[in-house]
Amino acid sequence: MGGPYPITPTDQRGLIVITATLFTSWMCTVCLFRLYMRLVMNGPLGADDFAAFAGGALGIGHVGAIMASVSHGFGRPLQEMPASEARSARKALYAADLLFLAGHSAAKVSVCLLLRRLGRVTKYLNGCNIALIVIGLWTVASIIGIAISGQPSNHWNLSRSNTGWKVLTTVDIMIEAFLVGLSILLVWDIQMPRKRKVTVICAFSTRTAIIVVAVVRQVYINHAFEEPRLPVRVSNAVIATEVLLHCSLMAATIPCIKPFLASFDTGWGQGTIKRDDSYFAQSTDIESHNVPHRSQNIAELVMVVPGSAQSQDSQSSRQFIIRGERESISEIELIDMDRRSVQYME
Repeated sequence: MGGPYPITPTDQRGLIVITATLFTSWMCTVCLFRLYMRLVMNGPLGADDFAAFAGGALGIGHVGAIMASVSHGFGRPLQEMPASEARSARKALYAADLLFLAGHSAAKVSVCLLLRRLGRVTKYLNGCNIALIVIGLWTVASIIGIAISGQPSNHWNLSRSNTGWKVLTTVDIMIEAFLVGLSILLVWDIQMPRKRKVTVICAFSTRTAIIVVAVVRQVYINHAFEEPRLPVRVSNAVIATEVLLHCSLMAATIPCIKPFLASFDTGWGQGTIKRDDSYFAQSTDIESHNVPHRSQNIAELVMVVPGSAQSQDSQSSRQFIIRGERESISEIELIDMDRRSVQYME
C-alpha cells in the first residue's frame, strides 16, 4: 500500500509520515552538527557522543519500523485492513515501540555522561552514577515489559500494556527531572555571576520539554485505550512517540551546540566605533582582549592546559572552560571543580 497517504478524520497515515520524516531530518541534522564539532572544533569524541549517535541510529530504525507499519495500512480503521496486512502492521509497530525505548534511553545516557564529564565533586559524581544505574534498569525493565505485554498478536489490545506504559512514563519523568537537578548541582557552589549559572542550567533544562511531551504522549495512549477504533486513535500516540524520541535526541545535543553556532558569528549589525581616524567593528571580540588567549580553536568544553596562567594559580584544581566563540570566553570563564581555590575572573 504505497503513498501518497491522505489525511482524513479516519485516515492518519499522511500525518504519521509527515511527522516522522520532519523530526527525523531535524534529528539527523543536529547529530551532524555534533559530529562536526567533535571532529573539527573540540574533539575528540567521548562516550556521551557515541551514546547520542547510537540513539540517533535507533531513532532512524524506529522511523523505518513506523513507515513499514504505515505501508501495511496502519493509521486506517482496522475493519478496512486485510487480516494479513493488519498482522504485518502490528509486527512493525511492535518493533517501533522497542526501538523507541532503546533510543530514548540512549539520549538519557548521553546527557548523564556529559554531566558526569563536567564534575569532579564526589557527591555530584555519585549522583551521576546513580542516574546511570537507574537509566540502565529502566531501559532493561521497559524493553522486557513491553516485549512481553505488547506482543504483535495482541498489539491492538492495550488493556495489558497501558498500565505498563503508565509506570514507564512516570519513571521516565522522574529521570528527566533528576537530570535537570544534576545540572543545577553542577554550578550550585561555583563562584560566578548568577546570570551565567542560569545560562548553564537552561542549556540542560531543555529536558523539561521532554517531560511535557511524555505526559502528552501518555494522554494519547490513555485515549487510545478508551476508544473502540483503536488503530486510528493509536496513530495519535505514535505521532507523540515520534516527537518525544527525536526531541529527546536533539535535546541531548543542545548543551554542546553553541560553539557551532558561534562559528557563524561575523559581527555584522553590531555597529562601529571610532578610534583615532579609523572605524572599527564593535563586536564581542573586543571583550576578549581583557582575557588571555587560551586557545585558537572553538571549544565547548576544554581542560585548562597545565602551565597556563589559570593552572599556575591552582595546580591541584580540576578546571573546565566553556567557550562560546573563537578567542573569547562566553558564558562561563572558569569553573573550579574543587570549589575551593579558584576565584571567578571577570
